[in-house]
Amino acid sequence: MGCLSKRAIQRLAVLHTLSLWRKGAYGPVRVHKTLFFADKNSVDATWRLFTFKKWNLGQYSDEIASALNDLQAARRVSTLFDGPSERIRAHVPASIRPRIAAFFANYFQEWSAALKPAFKEWAHLRNVDIINRAHQDATYTGANHGDTIFRSFSAKEVEFDGLDADVAEQFSDLVDDRLHEGLLKRVAQAADRPRKNEDWRRIYFGEETVCA
Repeated sequence: MGCLSKRAIQRLAVLHTLSLWRKGAYGPVRVHKTLFFADKNSVDATWRLFTFKKWNLGQYSDEIASALNDLQAARRVSTLFDGPSERIRAHVPASIRPRIAAFFANYFQEWSAALKPAFKEWAHLRNVDIINRAHQDATYTGANHGDTIFRSFSAKEVEFDGLDADVAEQFSDLVDDRLHEGLLKRVAQAADRPRKNEDWRRIYFGEETVCA
């Protein structure tokens, strides 16, 4: 049985969604809206993945913003600029991408099923159209500025029956920004360490190097 933290699940969901854009998502607005309507249209409301509030640009999630920052720190997300547009790209090894998709299809079936039509409807609209349409939704018109529209599931960690523990650990490591930061520090420390001269003649052949 494998276990994942709530933050790891959220990061995986954002990474999985970003992977649906072949060349990357143009700006975070469409990412928030795609994930919002996937959560909203999920049959099982008790397992919504993100908390959303009503803000100026529509339904917005601090948890998605946090996940995007964490994924960028873990080098799983990069930001490119195409003229005036910001493009967010996911970086997932080809061997792991179908495993992540299968994870959500198996354990978050309603969300996974709702993500497909949400992506089809919102992923490639112009930003102005996304904002206008999101403002017309009942979740926006029926709430006050700053109100919580709905909340993510409450568990801090979730055990998944049938999920291999090694796979769960691989998922966690994939989106762990602290792990990546630690690896970078070790590489930097190794690069800064003075080179140690070794007498390879003595080590391999039992001979002493004679300096003129």
